[in-house]
Amino acid sequence: MARMTREMYRRKRREQRLMGLVLLILCGVILWVCSTGKTVEDQDAGAIFLLAPMGIHLLITKRIDIY
Repeated sequence: MARMTREMYRRKRREQRLMGLVLLILCGVILWVCSTGKTVEDQDAGAIFLLAPMGIHLLITKRIDIY
């Protein structure tokens, strides 16, 4: 893989942090929708077990994990 310039690294890092923030906001929306559900199926929030760690990782890592 070719070395990234400083500007490319900063742009990708900004984009990665934004993706992490969007994933965490999506977790909040999922929790809100699940809290208003009437049936057991409507209250299933299993996606948060995948999305929340991924979002936190994208926010705090210094490595670029997106392409």
